[in-house]
Amino acid sequence: MILKKVEDNMVVSAAEIKSFHVEIDDNNIATITVILDDLNNSEKIYGQAPGDHHLYQIVDNNNTVIRLIHQ
Repeated sequence: MILKKVEDNMVVSAAEIKSFHVEIDDNNIATITVILDDLNNSEKIYGQAPGDHHLYQIVDNNNTVIRLIHQ
């Protein structure tokens, strides 16, 4: 799977991930926790808040969207 950060329909960053978990709090702020597909299975946390000018896509190896996170 790949987590992509998209701004103005352009991918500005991408990371290969093994798994993800999304939580949305009472203020509509999403926290995306991913386990990276690297040697250490590192954990990384991303955020998405209302009004942000980007969104996150989680896609499979065929570039099919598994999850879209936007506010």
